[in-house]
Amino acid sequence: MFNKYSLVFLLGLSGSVAAEGIDNAAYNELGDLLTVEQAQGRFDWLEKCYEGLLVEIWEKTHDATQVLTNAEKIRQLENLWVSQDKINNRKVNYLTFANADFTNPYDWYAGTDVAQDCTLMPTEYEAVALKTTVIEHEYCANESYDNEWEWIAAVSVDGKTHASSSKAYTQVSGLVFPMRLNQEHEVVLTPGFKIPEEPSFLVARAWIDWNQDGSFTSDEMVFDGQGMDAFTFNLAVPSSATPGLTMMRVAMDAGGGSSNACTRIWYGEVEDYLVTVQ
Repeated sequence: MFNKYSLVFLLGLSGSVAAEGIDNAAYNELGDLLTVEQAQGRFDWLEKCYEGLLVEIWEKTHDATQVLTNAEKIRQLENLWVSQDKINNRKVNYLTFANADFTNPYDWYAGTDVAQDCTLMPTEYEAVALKTTVIEHEYCANESYDNEWEWIAAVSVDGKTHASSSKAYTQVSGLVFPMRLNQEHEVVLTPGFKIPEEPSFLVARAWIDWNQDGSFTSDEMVFDGQGMDAFTFNLAVPSSATPGLTMMRVAMDAGGGSSNACTRIWYGEVEDYLVTVQ
């Protein structure tokens, strides 16, 4: 029923994996940053829908000669990944899935709630990482209605760049942009066009959840610009920003976009990035 699953444990905060033959600037885009509650829900969903997968993972990571029931093997994994102590510390583990190149071409995601219906995992997908929760809140969803002609080609902070192809929405989980209180950082937002010789006029905006409350408010919009070329600006980190890991959202829209980070855009792309404030 299952293909051969191999776990790759992503170490460090960024959790990036450089696959052979992939541009180093194209960081992990699995789009699977879960809260503690969602991670708990993922384990329950996998137990309901992919019990055999969890048993296989236990057998690959434990002494498979032990005579244990499948229920006990799953219980041991649950205790390792989402124990009450880990829940209390807000640092639980969860599986994420992709193909052998650590990409998600079918935009398939395992569930995050036991009440969700079971869905069929693409045959070439594997459990590629056991991640640790790093964000507290679930952010509002956003994407474009159309991304054929315009999209976000690259986002750079102080020369650290993530390049990507055209999507309606991208969540970059394998890269963290470091920022420091009371300092300025150079940000470059580069658009991509289906016909580069005929660029569209775009509106580009960026928000950072400075107080880490899980929302992008109007006073957290750090850029609002218009044009057809790369957008370059200096981003000043306010002294009131909460130190730690938070989210940055970037949107480019040939349809004008919205100053509300949760309002769906028309022609372009929305991307979310991790930022750590120090």
